[in-house]
Amino acid sequence: MNVELIWAQDENGGIGKEGKLPWHISEDLQNFKKITLNSVIIMGRKTWDSLPFKPLPKRRNIILSSKKNNNVETYTNIENCLNALKADKIDTLFVIGGRSLYNNFYSKASYLHITIIHLKEDGIDTFLSISMKQIKKDFTKIKTQKLSDDAIYTKWARK
Repeated sequence: MNVELIWAQDENGGIGKEGKLPWHISEDLQNFKKITLNSVIIMGRKTWDSLPFKPLPKRRNIILSSKKNNNVETYTNIENCLNALKADKIDTLFVIGGRSLYNNFYSKASYLHITIIHLKEDGIDTFLSISMKQIKKDFTKIKTQKLSDDAIYTKWARK
Protein backbone atom coordinates (compact mmCIF):
# COMPACT_ATOMS: atom_id res chain seq x y z
CA MET A 1 0.00 0.00 0.00
CA ASN A 2 1.27 3.44 -0.91
CA VAL A 3 1.23 5.94 1.94
CA GLU A 4 1.21 9.55 0.76
CA LEU A 5 1.42 12.60 3.02
CA ILE A 6 -0.20 15.84 1.93
CA TRP A 7 0.10 19.23 3.59
CA ALA A 8 0.55 22.96 3.07
CA GLN A 9 3.20 24.86 4.98
CA ASP A 10 4.71 28.31 5.06
CA GLU A 11 8.41 28.88 4.40
CA ASN A 12 9.17 28.21 8.09
CA GLY A 13 7.29 24.90 8.29
CA GLY A 14 4.17 26.42 9.85
CA ILE A 15 1.08 24.29 9.26
CA GLY A 16 -1.51 25.47 11.80
CA LYS A 17 -2.97 28.37 13.71
CA GLU A 18 -5.32 27.79 16.64
CA GLY A 19 -6.18 24.32 15.34
CA LYS A 20 -6.96 25.40 11.79
CA LEU A 21 -5.19 26.17 8.52
CA PRO A 22 -3.55 29.60 8.83
CA TRP A 23 -4.64 30.66 5.32
CA HIS A 24 -7.42 30.09 2.80
CA ILE A 25 -6.07 29.69 -0.72
CA SER A 26 -8.76 28.26 -2.98
CA GLU A 27 -6.25 26.95 -5.55
CA ASP A 28 -4.53 24.91 -2.82
CA LEU A 29 -7.85 23.54 -1.53
CA GLN A 30 -8.88 22.62 -5.10
CA ASN A 31 -5.56 20.84 -5.63
CA PHE A 32 -6.00 18.95 -2.33
CA LYS A 33 -9.46 17.86 -3.44
CA LYS A 34 -8.23 16.78 -6.90
CA ILE A 35 -5.44 14.67 -5.37
CA THR A 36 -7.49 13.02 -2.61
CA LEU A 37 -10.90 12.58 -4.28
CA ASN A 38 -12.19 8.98 -4.32
CA SER A 39 -9.38 7.92 -1.98
CA VAL A 40 -8.87 6.95 1.63
CA ILE A 41 -7.78 9.80 3.89
CA ILE A 42 -6.59 9.49 7.47
CA MET A 43 -6.27 12.25 10.03
CA GLY A 44 -5.94 12.84 13.73
CA ARG A 45 -8.91 13.84 15.87
CA LYS A 46 -7.88 17.51 16.01
CA THR A 47 -7.70 17.68 12.22
CA TRP A 48 -11.13 16.04 12.05
CA ASP A 49 -12.49 18.58 14.53
CA SER A 50 -11.04 21.44 12.46
CA LEU A 51 -12.83 20.47 9.24
CA PRO A 52 -15.52 23.00 8.35
CA PHE A 53 -17.77 20.15 7.15
CA LYS A 54 -17.38 16.47 7.71
CA PRO A 55 -16.83 13.92 6.44
CA LEU A 56 -14.92 15.19 3.43
CA PRO A 57 -17.14 14.09 0.53
CA LYS A 58 -16.27 11.31 -1.90
CA ARG A 59 -13.46 10.05 0.31
CA ARG A 60 -13.25 7.34 2.95
CA ASN A 61 -12.54 9.38 6.11
CA ILE A 62 -10.60 7.68 8.90
CA ILE A 63 -9.53 9.07 12.26
CA LEU A 64 -6.51 7.80 14.17
CA SER A 65 -7.06 8.70 17.81
CA SER A 66 -6.87 7.29 21.31
CA LYS A 67 -10.58 8.16 21.63
CA LYS A 68 -13.27 6.36 19.63
CA ASN A 69 -15.57 8.51 17.52
CA ASN A 70 -18.92 6.92 16.75
CA ASN A 71 -19.56 9.19 13.76
CA VAL A 72 -16.58 8.10 11.66
CA GLU A 73 -14.30 5.11 11.14
CA THR A 74 -11.72 5.31 13.94
CA TYR A 75 -8.60 3.34 14.84
CA THR A 76 -6.56 3.64 18.00
CA ASN A 77 -3.27 2.47 16.50
CA ILE A 78 -1.51 2.60 13.15
CA GLU A 79 -0.96 -1.13 12.70
CA ASN A 80 -4.64 -2.05 13.17
CA CYS A 81 -5.58 0.67 10.70
CA LEU A 82 -3.05 -0.44 8.08
CA ASN A 83 -4.05 -4.10 8.50
CA ALA A 84 -7.72 -3.24 7.98
CA LEU A 85 -6.91 -1.21 4.87
CA LYS A 86 -4.74 -4.02 3.46
CA ALA A 87 -7.59 -6.46 4.08
CA ASP A 88 -9.84 -4.09 2.11
CA LYS A 89 -7.23 -4.09 -0.70
CA ILE A 90 -6.68 -0.34 -0.49
CA ASP A 91 -3.87 0.81 -2.80
CA THR A 92 -3.21 4.31 -1.47
CA LEU A 93 -3.68 6.06 1.85
CA PHE A 94 -3.44 9.85 2.14
CA VAL A 95 -2.35 11.24 5.50
CA ILE A 96 -3.85 14.73 5.79
CA GLY A 97 -2.74 15.79 9.29
CA GLY A 98 -1.91 16.76 11.84
CA ARG A 99 1.66 17.01 12.94
CA SER A 100 1.81 13.78 14.97
CA LEU A 101 0.36 11.73 12.09
CA TYR A 102 2.89 13.23 9.69
CA ASN A 103 5.64 12.21 12.13
CA ASN A 104 4.23 8.70 12.58
CA PHE A 105 3.69 8.01 8.88
CA TYR A 106 6.76 9.78 7.45
CA SER A 107 8.93 6.63 7.45
CA LYS A 108 6.15 4.70 5.66
CA ALA A 109 5.52 7.37 2.99
CA SER A 110 6.20 6.71 -0.69
CA TYR A 111 5.23 10.23 -1.74
CA LEU A 112 4.88 13.69 -0.22
CA HIS A 113 2.58 16.38 -1.59
CA ILE A 114 3.74 19.71 -0.16
CA THR A 115 2.32 23.11 -0.98
CA ILE A 116 4.61 25.96 0.01
CA ILE A 117 2.63 29.04 0.99
CA HIS A 118 4.37 32.37 0.42
CA LEU A 119 2.28 34.44 2.82
CA LYS A 120 3.22 35.98 6.15
CA GLU A 121 0.60 34.98 8.71
CA ASP A 122 0.84 36.05 12.34
CA GLY A 123 0.04 33.62 15.14
CA ILE A 124 1.08 30.36 13.51
CA ASP A 125 1.46 27.97 16.43
CA THR A 126 1.89 24.52 14.87
CA PHE A 127 5.02 23.65 12.95
CA LEU A 128 6.03 20.55 11.06
CA SER A 129 8.84 18.75 12.84
CA ILE A 130 10.17 17.33 9.56
CA SER A 131 12.63 19.77 8.01
CA MET A 132 13.07 20.42 4.30
CA LYS A 133 16.68 19.34 4.79
CA GLN A 134 15.45 15.91 5.95
CA ILE A 135 12.88 15.71 3.15
CA LYS A 136 15.55 16.46 0.52
CA LYS A 137 17.71 13.71 2.02
CA ASP A 138 14.92 11.10 1.88
CA PHE A 139 12.93 12.18 -1.20
CA THR A 140 13.43 13.50 -4.73
CA LYS A 141 11.26 16.33 -6.05
CA ILE A 142 9.41 15.03 -9.11
CA LYS A 143 6.90 17.82 -9.75
CA THR A 144 6.56 21.56 -9.19
CA GLN A 145 3.41 23.48 -10.09
CA LYS A 146 2.47 27.09 -9.43
CA LEU A 147 -1.06 27.09 -8.03
CA SER A 148 -1.21 30.85 -7.44
CA ASP A 149 1.11 33.76 -6.67
CA ASP A 150 1.03 32.59 -3.04
CA ALA A 151 1.16 28.79 -3.43
CA ILE A 152 3.61 26.39 -5.09
CA TYR A 153 2.73 22.68 -5.12
CA THR A 154 5.52 20.10 -5.07
CA LYS A 155 5.45 16.31 -5.22
CA TRP A 156 8.28 14.21 -3.82
CA ALA A 157 9.11 10.51 -4.33
CA ARG A 158 11.07 8.47 -1.81
CA LYS A 159 14.64 7.78 -2.95
